[in-house]
Amino acid sequence: MKDKKDDESIVEGVVDEILPGMGKLVKKLKKTSPELERKIEETDREIKDRLEKGYSPKPTIKYGYSIKTLVGEEEKVEPKEKVKPKIEIVEPNVDVFDEKDRIKVIAELPGVSEEDITVKLSGREIVIDAATKERRYHKAIELPCDVKDMKKRYKNGILELEAVKNGA
Repeated sequence: MKDKKDDESIVEGVVDEILPGMGKLVKKLKKTSPELERKIEETDREIKDRLEKGYSPKPTIKYGYSIKTLVGEEEKVEPKEKVKPKIEIVEPNVDVFDEKDRIKVIAELPGVSEEDITVKLSGREIVIDAATKERRYHKAIELPCDVKDMKKRYKNGILELEAVKNGA
């Protein structure tokens, strides 16, 4: 003799517990609709799988990225020997603030000392260079206007440049 629980799906049982008598309606609808029957079986399998493996409400997050081009794939010809520079040149994070009579530039240069930093001012361009044995930073910044005098401060990996605008 079959047990009632063996014949009844998990979904039907839950529906019947929440709304008594509705489990029978779900069973009748399931017999008339193959799509509903497939969906209920799929949901039952998922519930049983989660009960066996254990379910955590915390989502699993995977990070990554992919790049797709809009044109067809082209054959890439790579050199037989790749020449990798000993020190990778990194572009530092930089913020430029345009204030009334001056422009402030703040650059993040972690791991270098003040003696390793070179700043060149040429009209509307500031070039920041910093190099140690382990790392090298390089950034050319186009300013919104010509500047003249410039002050430089460096502390805890943060370089702050304050340039006075021409005509100020």
